[in-house]
Amino acid sequence: MATVDPKATLALLMGLQRIDQDVWRLRQRIKETPLLLDRRAERFRQGEARVAASQARVTELRKQIGLLELDVKTKDGEILKIQGAQGQSRTNEEFRAFGDHVARLRKEKSALEDRILDHLGQIESIEKEQVDLKSTRDSLKKEVDADLAQWKKDEAEYQAELAARLAERAEFAKQVAPGPLSVYERVLKVRDGKAMVTADGKICGGCQMSITPNDFTRLHRGNELVACRNCERILYLTDMPAAVR
Repeated sequence: MATVDPKATLALLMGLQRIDQDVWRLRQRIKETPLLLDRRAERFRQGEARVAASQARVTELRKQIGLLELDVKTKDGEILKIQGAQGQSRTNEEFRAFGDHVARLRKEKSALEDRILDHLGQIESIEKEQVDLKSTRDSLKKEVDADLAQWKKDEAEYQAELAARLAERAEFAKQVAPGPLSVYERVLKVRDGKAMVTADGKICGGCQMSITPNDFTRLHRGNELVACRNCERILYLTDMPAAVR
């Protein structure tokens, strides 16, 4: 990794990294904010789904009530028919049989009416819950809409800032020799936008692994660029002369 002027190269690479950290930050924000917004939107979708499920339950209960009411009318018709036949009874045994039949039908009708009342009670309870569900859903919708509107403004600003920083980077990178620049950019791609770290305390500021005595000596000499043997980030010392930093 020897260069004609390693100290100047290190200074340039550190300047480039400052620009690249801004680029990485902007790109991360542009990438991650829509994901965050989608997670917030998911809360709204879940709220909307709860309202829809609640309404579907009400619709199903009303449908069941309609069917039960038809059954009640059928029972009423059967009761009237049996009562008419009972009036034509010729024996006490026939009369009692018709009476027993009517009693059974009335009991069945009563059970149907109880089910109708139970369903109506459920509907009343669900509709009360729907007030809160709809209020929560509407509040979440307002938040989602506001977040999205704000993001449209922010994204335009971030994209403009990113374009400016990339243009600045392109010009700045022209000052760095191709060899060191290639090494720097290779590490940059795989290390979350940070290709250079401190080596204070003989510890790599990136992966926290120990730096060998030989590499630490090479760093102090300042005659070449030194990389961590574990993460391959380019190392530097914070106590180096200000001209280098």
